[in-house]
Amino acid sequence: MNDSIPENIPCSIAFLNLGCAKNLVDSEKAMGTLESGGFEIADDLADADIIVINTCGFIEMARQESIEEILNAAEFKLSERAPALVVAGCLSVRFMEELKAELPEVDHFLGLVYPLEMLKLCTTIAGERGVIDATGSGHESDDLLIPRSRKLTTPGHYAYLKIAEGCSNPCTFCAIPLIRGSTRSIEPDILLEEAGVLVEGGVRELILVAQDTTHYGSDLSAAPDGVRPGLADLIGHLDREVDQLEWIRLMYTYPSRITDDLLEVMAGAKHIVPYLDIPIQHGSESILTAMGRGMGPGALLELLEKIRERVPGIAMRTSIVVGFPGESEKDFIDTVDLIRKVRFERLGVFTYSREEGTPAYGMEGQLPEEEMERRSGELLRIQQEIARELNESLIGTVVDVMIDEELVDLEPFSLLGRTPWDAPEVDQGVYLERTPDTSMHLPGDIVRVEVTGSIDYDLEGIILKEPD
Repeated sequence: MNDSIPENIPCSIAFLNLGCAKNLVDSEKAMGTLESGGFEIADDLADADIIVINTCGFIEMARQESIEEILNAAEFKLSERAPALVVAGCLSVRFMEELKAELPEVDHFLGLVYPLEMLKLCTTIAGERGVIDATGSGHESDDLLIPRSRKLTTPGHYAYLKIAEGCSNPCTFCAIPLIRGSTRSIEPDILLEEAGVLVEGGVRELILVAQDTTHYGSDLSAAPDGVRPGLADLIGHLDREVDQLEWIRLMYTYPSRITDDLLEVMAGAKHIVPYLDIPIQHGSESILTAMGRGMGPGALLELLEKIRERVPGIAMRTSIVVGFPGESEKDFIDTVDLIRKVRFERLGVFTYSREEGTPAYGMEGQLPEEEMERRSGELLRIQQEIARELNESLIGTVVDVMIDEELVDLEPFSLLGRTPWDAPEVDQGVYLERTPDTSMHLPGDIVRVEVTGSIDYDLEGIILKEPD
């Protein structure tokens, strides 16, 4: 690949990543490919010859953020460096023609961030600086195998491991299958190798992501023994075979595909944290049916009770969509009742976003934004009460905490960390005090902490002295 880049033109590329963790992994693989091709990866947009924005187009709020960031990045084109501006990702896939017409500041649009296509385009820009003729057609089949950049977009002690691309679920409100296609799983041996490389580079927590992690392996060929690899098999291998890995975390699991085998592996594993992200989306029978979710509230309650029984001490995170077309006040109350019964440790609420091309787009009963916001606020208020009670119950207990970052000017707290029950960026943290005899600790270290206080969504604690 090195021969394809003019040696007399140094070229640095900066990535601005928006949206989900899957986008971050896409960018890290593209960065790795560009590094192997002789490009430099810049940490700051101001230092780049090429700026790549990996956009999100999932819901309206994310689209607005993407547009704002594109316009902000376009300001750098007025600088002395005058970088080329490339827009890629989900927003570019869904609305490429509209974006081309409305954003003349952008030099080139790509679809999803396929590393080999990104290398092709950036090579053209590096050689011609403004004469851009790449087609953006992608080489997806090769891209699942490409190594990550040495510069992770996350802090060095945790990383996302993307185990599959696309989604085959029939949710009527979601545009992801239109953007990313159906499920394509990455072979287990490739993932184990990638995990090993990440851990050798200092990663202590791997967070498994996909559009639906529980669908992993459904498209793979069966092994010689006739068994097709699945999520339970994959996390079991990660737990046993990747040395120096402390925590393994599962995100984006689909309720109807959570198997007894998966729960058994979780309960018996050494490094898989007692945490499960299960977006249930709603608590009403009629709305879940209209959403195409395939599991009603009664079956959901049975499943969630079984998970708590099979994996003691587990924390469950869920996501709820309010304002789906036709959602009555009774439907909303059904969701409130389910949340009060289950008492999820972590919960996110989203207002319904009307997405072109989805079955729900043309459904009757679209709710006004003000009503959706009211219902969202009510759910968040209820969850705040639940979170406060759960956090208060932890005061006086001793928990494991992974250090995330050092704090400055926030006395008496000097460190911020997370328990095994908390994923980075979306869940709560623990503000930590050192005592005079506390050892020095760095991000990625796991310490024993006595919980001394609680806030609605955060804890406070003191790091305990390590035994001699």
